[in-house]
Amino acid sequence: MSEEAEDRPEAANTGGETPDPVAVALALSGASREEADGFLRDQRRLTALQARELSHELDLRHWSLLVRHLSGLLKLIFEIGLAVVAVGVACFIGAAVWNAAHAEGLVIEPFSVPPDLAGRGITGQVVASQMLDQLTIMQNITSSARAGRSYASSWADDVKVEIPETGISIGEAYRFLRRWLGHETHAGGEVVRTATGIAITARIDGNSGITVRGPEAELDALVVQSAEHIYRMAQPDRYARYIVFPRPGLSTPRFAEAHAILNQMARQARPEEKYWAWVGLAVLGRYQGDYRASTVAYHNATAIHPVSAIGPSLSEARLGHAEYALSLGRDLQHRLDRDLIDGIDPNFVTIARNGTSSQLALLLGDYQAAAGLARESLGRSDALAVRESPQIQMVYIHSLLHDGAAMRAAWNSFQPSDSVSNALGMATHAVAEGALRHYEAVVRLAPETENTIKTAGNGFVPRDTLEFQLRPALALAQAKTGNVGRAQALIASSPLDCYHCVRIRGLIAEEAGQRAQADGWFARAIQDAPSIPFAYEEWGRVMVARGQPDDAIAKFKLANQKGPHFADALEGWGEALMAKNQSHLALAKFAEANKYAPNWGRLHLKWGEALAYSGKREEARARFARAATLDLTSSEKAELQDFSARHI
Repeated sequence: MSEEAEDRPEAANTGGETPDPVAVALALSGASREEADGFLRDQRRLTALQARELSHELDLRHWSLLVRHLSGLLKLIFEIGLAVVAVGVACFIGAAVWNAAHAEGLVIEPFSVPPDLAGRGITGQVVASQMLDQLTIMQNITSSARAGRSYASSWADDVKVEIPETGISIGEAYRFLRRWLGHETHAGGEVVRTATGIAITARIDGNSGITVRGPEAELDALVVQSAEHIYRMAQPDRYARYIVFPRPGLSTPRFAEAHAILNQMARQARPEEKYWAWVGLAVLGRYQGDYRASTVAYHNATAIHPVSAIGPSLSEARLGHAEYALSLGRDLQHRLDRDLIDGIDPNFVTIARNGTSSQLALLLGDYQAAAGLARESLGRSDALAVRESPQIQMVYIHSLLHDGAAMRAAWNSFQPSDSVSNALGMATHAVAEGALRHYEAVVRLAPETENTIKTAGNGFVPRDTLEFQLRPALALAQAKTGNVGRAQALIASSPLDCYHCVRIRGLIAEEAGQRAQADGWFARAIQDAPSIPFAYEEWGRVMVARGQPDDAIAKFKLANQKGPHFADALEGWGEALMAKNQSHLALAKFAEANKYAPNWGRLHLKWGEALAYSGKREEARARFARAATLDLTSSEKAELQDFSARHI
């Protein structure tokens, strides 16, 4: 076979054509063994070459598919990114619109100033910044339950990012939205040269403002005066408190001006603002000791919106409306626990919870709880804005716990801040001596205390403090010291809707031997305040003294139901059991009373007597020793000495 013939199939194979199997078979049949083997070797090489080319082609195809897949994936990621950016921009715009629509603060615009002042660094922004600082200081030192407004400079949000093809910055666009959709108040003005110095005019929302004048050296003082004008216009209810409540720089409270501002606000403002005007008038009434005016203002506030403050309960309790005060206090406690309060300073909510719980504890005879809450209030700023500090409260609460030593320590540590707090402290001290049954001390302290109350000044209204605190306590003291006629004359002028006044009428009638009248007064007190334990307990003690222990126990049981932590009812119950010769049963009542009034001298005295009657002389001796270290009246001291001599 020639070389030309041998090369043809190879050329055909390299061209990619597949040999005809029949032709191959015929060729092999006519070929020698060597030629056949060579031909087969060539075919194997050709097949291997084709396999490599096919593998390479498959690799290229896989790579192409991978590239196309990655390309599609990147395209998808890019499209998702665009969507996220679009959603983010939409959210940003939506948030900006929402914030703008709810903007309610006060914005200070740069003031216009003379060029020479600006050249020395006193620019319009500097004056506005000083104004902003003063407004912030005034708001921070104003005591109010209402959350304060926000203050800001108009350039604080001036973000210098231009919106393409508009020439408007993002900050300018946002300010436009706030002005268009929001409820912000804008303050500004100008500083001008005068013949005698400079003048600053401050305006609110472009309205006519006030101008203050003075030498340039007094620029800071003029800025403060201008800031006060802005504060008055922007937040009149807070400004009314600012000019009344104690603060640095305020020597004399401006009650007349504060009342005028709040009364105008109550007449002309929108309902929500009227509400805060009435609350402000109510707080002023309490601060001045005018509890009648305070309750009227609180009722007007309640007609607009449920009052979110402890004030109504305090004022009603001061007037002797105990049942209503309890109802108000419980309602407020429920709302405080459920956080259903709008527009209230969060810091005040904590103080209100404390004050409400303390008020309820006092109304139900849980004096230990009230003492603990008063201790928590010591050292805390009093957002309730009353002159009766926690120190004064502690004087009274310790007397209700029958802890004479603690009462005297609290009184000796009391430091009055002004003539009014001094008068209130003296009144509380006299009432506290009465609660400890030191009636001679009450009679001795009363004249000076009443004169101090009448001459307190500083806008204080002495009427309610005298009528509802000092004179009822003095009337009972007069009766207990033998001057029943004077006592009846004093208590006769007290209001008939005053719970503690009616109870004292009953006690005085009992001292006068008028039992039917005494029972009538106690029954009336219970009818007026069925949820309060004190009338039940006092009526029970009267019945013990009359020799009616079973009737007394019925009253003490009711008192204990109304005030489970009221130690006086438990101690009286124990005395009633002793009157029935059941001293062994009285021991449990005395032990329970000791949980709530551990330093009560009379309790330990009677407990010791019950132990002695029960045959427990050693325990009785320990109780008598304890009683001797505690506060006792002169008659109780004599009883302790006599009983110890006869039975121990």
